[in-house]
Amino acid sequence: MNGRGIRRRKLPKFRDYVDGSLAHDTVAAPSLMRIHLLLFAAVSLISFVPQAAAQDATGKVRVVTRNLEPFSFEKDGRRVGYAAELWEQLARETKLDYEVQVVATAQEIIDALKNKTADVGVGAISVTAKREAVIDFSQPFYESGLQVLVAGSSGSFADNIFSLISNLFNLQLIGAFALLMITMFIISHLVWRYEHKVNSDMWPEDYKAGMWESFWWTISTLLVGGADNKGPVGVGGRIIAIVWMLLSIVLVSLLTASFTTTLTVNSLKGDINGPGDLPGRKVATVKGSTAETWLTAKGAKVVPLATPGECVIALKSGDVQAVVYDAPVLQYEAAKLNDEKLQMVGPVFERQNYAFALQQDSALRERLNQGLLDLTERGAGNELRKKFFGADQ
Repeated sequence: MNGRGIRRRKLPKFRDYVDGSLAHDTVAAPSLMRIHLLLFAAVSLISFVPQAAAQDATGKVRVVTRNLEPFSFEKDGRRVGYAAELWEQLARETKLDYEVQVVATAQEIIDALKNKTADVGVGAISVTAKREAVIDFSQPFYESGLQVLVAGSSGSFADNIFSLISNLFNLQLIGAFALLMITMFIISHLVWRYEHKVNSDMWPEDYKAGMWESFWWTISTLLVGGADNKGPVGVGGRIIAIVWMLLSIVLVSLLTASFTTTLTVNSLKGDINGPGDLPGRKVATVKGSTAETWLTAKGAKVVPLATPGECVIALKSGDVQAVVYDAPVLQYEAAKLNDEKLQMVGPVFERQNYAFALQQDSALRERLNQGLLDLTERGAGNELRKKFFGADQ
């Protein structure tokens, strides 16, 4: 006690709270309870932050997509397609509420995720190393690749005849025929000059009549090796005839080779039969796609357009020689038009996977991957393949 008769009470130290020595102390118990409550609130807040960061202010996951049949497009007021409907099932599986924003290109989807203005990208989004550097991806849900679409023959007789005639009328063959006619005229003139003096019965002295007879002999010699009951009798005429017979063999061989080469190069099925034929060719693809990057690297004359549909229209109108894009999308577009001239050629190349795109280090990734695996085991992907591609792939 002090001088005034009042006894001082010793205050507890911090280590007394830690070792529990004051657990039953009437003064320390409320303070210890407050510390426990604060620690519990802090842990709860930390565990809640990643989930809250993956959603907007309304608590909904922000989904960004683009219109690209048959993976994500608008029909009868609702969003349908392979990727869109798979995402709808996945959202139900993982109990996620979401809202959808539509953009124009795949690059806009990537930018939205990179800038954190969206949480999930849905569509035919290829997994590439360049994209993986700035965003994350879920488990792949579709294996695809690039393929070449060309405008071949319809198979109808009229179209085939028209294509044949158009292939024949090219500068190479026209030039060869012109050279042949000039040569035949010179030979005919020389034969008439030497023969009409000694053989006027077969080569009349009149120039027009004589040239006609001489030209008939020249063309007969070229095609069948000679004319019946008609031939030069003079020395000069026979020398010219020998030269022409030898020259005819060479000319027929050259014309046959030129004709065959022209029809082979400009065959009815076209001269693009796979990705190896694309360098230097005028090829359409979707702007900003992985196909555009591949075509540019291979030296093709790239024509970037907004949609696969526009690329196919450019091919049908003859503005480009081929279209290169994701194989399932091209197959779908060609099937919609029901045009026998549109043909997929060559193998699927530059194989790639489609996945849902996510923000870098997204808290949703593990949750979505688990849901995707559950849906895959139940055959959801196979059912969607049958629905949109007509076969269980």
